[in-house]
Amino acid sequence: MCVILAKWFPDHGWVIAKNRDRNYTPEIVFNRYNDSDTGIERLLFEDEITKYCEGINSAGVSILSASLSVSDDEKEVDKTTSKKTNDGEKIKKALLSSTAKGATATAIAQKLTGHTVLADRKTCWLLEACLREGEYIHKAQELSKDDAIARTNHGIYLPWAGYQSGIDKKQELSFISSVSRQLIGQFIVDTAQDPEDMIDGMAKLWVDNPQLNVMRTDTKRKKMRTTAQLMAIPDENTLFVRPVASDISFDFWKLNKPGADTWVEILSNRAMYQDMKDDDEPPFAEIANHHEVN
Repeated sequence: MCVILAKWFPDHGWVIAKNRDRNYTPEIVFNRYNDSDTGIERLLFEDEITKYCEGINSAGVSILSASLSVSDDEKEVDKTTSKKTNDGEKIKKALLSSTAKGATATAIAQKLTGHTVLADRKTCWLLEACLREGEYIHKAQELSKDDAIARTNHGIYLPWAGYQSGIDKKQELSFISSVSRQLIGQFIVDTAQDPEDMIDGMAKLWVDNPQLNVMRTDTKRKKMRTTAQLMAIPDENTLFVRPVASDISFDFWKLNKPGADTWVEILSNRAMYQDMKDDDEPPFAEIANHHEVN
């Protein structure tokens, strides 16, 4: 379960960001791949346990995604029981494209599911896709510079996808969480004045229930919690990462070596410990009552 945001900033171009929620402690590495056929360099944030990955390439194409697969999203995993995801390989292949439009076409051809934002220096695409009775159903849309979007784990273009209300108690709670996190995420992206506002806004505690907040801080076993934040700025060829609750290993000098066309910036957790300003508090009273949430 995750939150993804996308917005155009006049001084930075398209910026996409994500809170990645897992019920285990991911083991993260950064891998750089140079493709001899296309000449494209890919920098990937990879989960060693599930092999899931996202990232950015030397053309500025950046991809982040949130799941719409209810049956798989909250399974507890470890090194011995984890099911390796194919989504990472699909995203890795899509990052061989030199444009967000091309990456979107590749993602669709591979039947990539979920809410996925695919941005380059000039454009941003939103792909919403899910399997329904074995059939791949999707909608892809190019965002305008006036669009600012937040997506979580329930369908918007495909309202039947992801978590649903009225199925069972467990899914009901997940649906309420998904709706809550989207409402808060939309407030964050709408009010953000720059990329720092966007990623730091996703680090704040906006409500007092850890499962309803975009930054999920529950420490109980099997509970979903935010393990990392990611932000990609295509115009800078840079992937920003805040580890939060992940084991991350990297060689700084090898990772950001001279001659590289893609870059990683590691963010501190300082924003997580700063209090919100009084005038930042959004109108989220309706989250406390599911019946008031549309």
